[in-house]
Amino acid sequence: MNEDVASDDYQTLRARPILGVGRGRMIVIACALGIVFPVAIMRSHGDALVARWSATQRAVDGNTFWAWAAFFGSPFFWFTASVIGFGVAAAFNWSNTARWTGMMALGVMWSGLADIAVAGEALGTATVGAAACVMTLWQPRLWPFCAALALVTATGRMIASGSSVSAAVVGIFLGVMGVLIIEFGWYAAAPRTPPIRGANPQS
Repeated sequence: MNEDVASDDYQTLRARPILGVGRGRMIVIACALGIVFPVAIMRSHGDALVARWSATQRAVDGNTFWAWAAFFGSPFFWFTASVIGFGVAAAFNWSNTARWTGMMALGVMWSGLADIAVAGEALGTATVGAAACVMTLWQPRLWPFCAALALVTATGRMIASGSSVSAAVVGIFLGVMGVLIIEFGWYAAAPRTPPIRGANPQS
């Protein structure tokens, strides 16, 4: 009996949105405060160095590897992937997968607005953060892969667009925050049908 109650409690905790738990909100606030000083230092000292490195990479690479990395980090790629994923999930009646791909599409739309707010145009670095956050929430064990993918694609977007590293960092953070806000809103609007974390992709 006690084991059943403990299992139910674990499932309930796992199903809560990050921003619906006090510890989760504290982590988000700590991360928001924690990036202020590094971004300020990068903006005053590091952006020029990274800009020179980016220009060198564009010249040496010949727009091959980093161009592909930029494409796989673009809003167009992730929005298209989310729409196709939603269509496949709906066709095979994978309701949980459809919810996560729906969150992906909403995250891409949010990240476009976040990028415009930070850099004045949709550079795509916020999209990288949003996509990585959705993938990590869906399959938490894949976080090393998601983090590596985000790093490579964000660097590609930064080199391709010529954006500064400080703007890229802020964009990525806002992309992640957008997904957490969307997740919290989803649970609030549809508490009976939330996206289930860690579930089989064919679900």
